[in-house]
Amino acid sequence: MMTIVLILLILLALYLFLIAPSGQKPDDSHLRGWLYAHRGLHDGNMKVPENSMEAFCLAVEKGYGMELDVQLTKDGKLVVHHDGSLKRVCGVDKLIREVAFADLPLLPDGSRIPLLSEVLAMVDGRAPIIVEIKHYGGAAKVAQAAHEILKDYKGAYCVESFDPSGMGWYRKNAPHIVRGQLANGGAWKKEELNLVSYIALKYLLVNVLSRPHFVAYSVPEDRVCSVWMMKKIFKPLLACWTVRDQKTLDYARKEGYLYPIFELFEPKK
Repeated sequence: MMTIVLILLILLALYLFLIAPSGQKPDDSHLRGWLYAHRGLHDGNMKVPENSMEAFCLAVEKGYGMELDVQLTKDGKLVVHHDGSLKRVCGVDKLIREVAFADLPLLPDGSRIPLLSEVLAMVDGRAPIIVEIKHYGGAAKVAQAAHEILKDYKGAYCVESFDPSGMGWYRKNAPHIVRGQLANGGAWKKEELNLVSYIALKYLLVNVLSRPHFVAYSVPEDRVCSVWMMKKIFKPLLACWTVRDQKTLDYARKEGYLYPIFELFEPKK
């Protein structure tokens, strides 16, 4: 019996080691108290496209922060776009990392896919930005490119990624920047993620690689044992995505999510 108890205690200790966030508590006062528009304040029907300059302008004008996605083009330009492919948003069946910036198609409203530097210049510190590092072409490479642009930006921002290697790069090379590990609950969608990655993300096992300052989890799919244990034991900073109604936002606030990321509705501030 003692042997069994000892084995269970060792396994529990190992599990807690894997899911633990960073022991550091950075100053995140510049990020709190804001609601974050997911990919800017877009309308969902491409009249105001996601991750467009107009969507980001609207977010700033209405007093919201914003979340955006970055990845590299073939010629090494850091652009703001979510999908690895241009097909869903732009109607062109090509990968961004295989196309030079000058050859990228226009967004549905006739505007260009913006550079991160252009978005930063427009925002100019008026609202905080959550920068998601995409994994296309290698998350560590994208993280390094993002840091080169962000390091001189005077406004408030933090970084996050589903890929722990992106946050692992920040952990090693820019540990003072607030970094977050994206994760999600819900059912496994094999067309989006292999089973091992799904389990590692859902149960926060990738935290051992990124040791994030905050965890950004999908709500209300956060009723997972790992999330509950992490909250109770480590009390980390928390972000949530993607909130699509006021009821879910109220739940997220009650559960202690400090950086709510919302989409397709106007929340109560």
